[in-house]
Amino acid sequence: MVFGLSLVNWTMEDAPQVRRALTEALSVWAHSSKLTFREVQSDQADIQVLFARGDHGDGYKFDGPGMVLAHAFYPGVGRGGDAHFDADEKWHFTDGERGDATNFLGVAVHEFGHSLGLGHSSDQNAIMYPWYHDNDVDINLPADDRNAIQQLYGAKEKTWGPFKPPQRPKTIPTTTTTTTTRRPLVYYPQYPSYEPYEPRRRYPYNNNPYHRNREPLTTTTTTTYRPRTDSPPRPTKNWHPRRQPTKPKKLKPDNCHTTYDAISLIRREIFIFRGQFLWRIGDRGLYPGYPTETRRLWTELPENYSKIDAVYENKDRQIVFFIGRYYYVFDSVMLVRGYPQPLTSLGLPASLTHIDAAFVWGHNNRTYLTSGTLYWRLDDDTGRVELDYPRDMSIWRGIGYNIDAAFKYSNGKTYFFKGYGYWEFNDDLMEVAHPRPKLSARKWMNCPRQVNEVDEEQTWTAPLISERNETMASYMPSGASGIRNHSQRGSLICLTLLLISHWWWSDPAAVV
Repeated sequence: MVFGLSLVNWTMEDAPQVRRALTEALSVWAHSSKLTFREVQSDQADIQVLFARGDHGDGYKFDGPGMVLAHAFYPGVGRGGDAHFDADEKWHFTDGERGDATNFLGVAVHEFGHSLGLGHSSDQNAIMYPWYHDNDVDINLPADDRNAIQQLYGAKEKTWGPFKPPQRPKTIPTTTTTTTTRRPLVYYPQYPSYEPYEPRRRYPYNNNPYHRNREPLTTTTTTTYRPRTDSPPRPTKNWHPRRQPTKPKKLKPDNCHTTYDAISLIRREIFIFRGQFLWRIGDRGLYPGYPTETRRLWTELPENYSKIDAVYENKDRQIVFFIGRYYYVFDSVMLVRGYPQPLTSLGLPASLTHIDAAFVWGHNNRTYLTSGTLYWRLDDDTGRVELDYPRDMSIWRGIGYNIDAAFKYSNGKTYFFKGYGYWEFNDDLMEVAHPRPKLSARKWMNCPRQVNEVDEEQTWTAPLISERNETMASYMPSGASGIRNHSQRGSLICLTLLLISHWWWSDPAAVV
């Protein structure tokens, strides 16, 4: 099957590199199927490639650097099969270090998959996985993509032995009449293959409407007016023009001056949620263009929610959101059938209005939910909280009540958040690793140091002396100082040995 490709409007100095990348992207699909592609200079091409900014006439506008990278349409008439790329994205077309630029070839292969009729894949190694990954493109498709394209267009036929040119047939003069019917240029409101592709980064555009060439439509309208008659004057009314109601613009939270509603490690990336916005942090740090609205990635979340209470990724790699009295389970970016469900379906009390935090504890890989002064442990097999819960949050020493968020990082450690600070938790001692919270923005957002910020070394406190020891010391005579010192040292040694033996023989997981 032959597809025609047309590059609509890329005329800048990068045009040769763009053409080369588009050809290479299509060759990836052709390598594993019976498809062949050729570039044509025609508005009737099966796939038209457009670079655009903002509102470009298809109802799915681009929204600036760091936002939507591209979108494509399934095969069909009108815009069917077309692929649109954001012209304001910082594209990388050549080999070598990309830095913070976006791999155009990888995005093009993904979008052309939609142009050929493929949907998204749940295999995170697949080209058609809905999340953008900054990986090099291989001419050999992953198995999931290869099976999908061959199911639609068949496998590439193998050639056995050397190629032999066919014998030239004898020609017999004939007369042939050919009738060509042009494909109707009718626009059907097709949706992009996904709510415009939500990659790790998205990306702006001055208005440049895009439409295919169409035959001008001429209509003739005849209007008959009713005879005008004089009518008695009417009282004048105050007239106010009716304006189209507009939604108030949502204010984005500041990266370095905000608290966190929820935080989780999803697909090896950190997602931080505040209000209706989120940040994404990868191996290279915070992605450009963030924060962005959470519903741009998870479109089936409710429109009117105020904040995400808690998020975690379960053992089935599903993403679980807690909002008020309900929770939502997503398979990647698609809402699982049957959700949302009320918190009571987890075995939680009907009086519970929300969840403060949800996290998988690195010590035992069990899931915990917190709310106010209480916490529960979730049985991942039954999908309900265990019977001997809730328990008091005081067992997580140093954390306190009414926390904002918690999550297990890739290093296996658990972090708790409240206000502008966080604590690292020591699983062996069942207490915080540092009594004073550290600034979240410094560690997770890589924000600069504040002028009035105190050094961590200056916040250290000296070891405390118990009230009992101080009382005993005040009543001992001065001549007994040597005995007093030996007595205190002996008491401290015994106390230390007792604490060590207690934590050595007890399992924190059994307590929690």
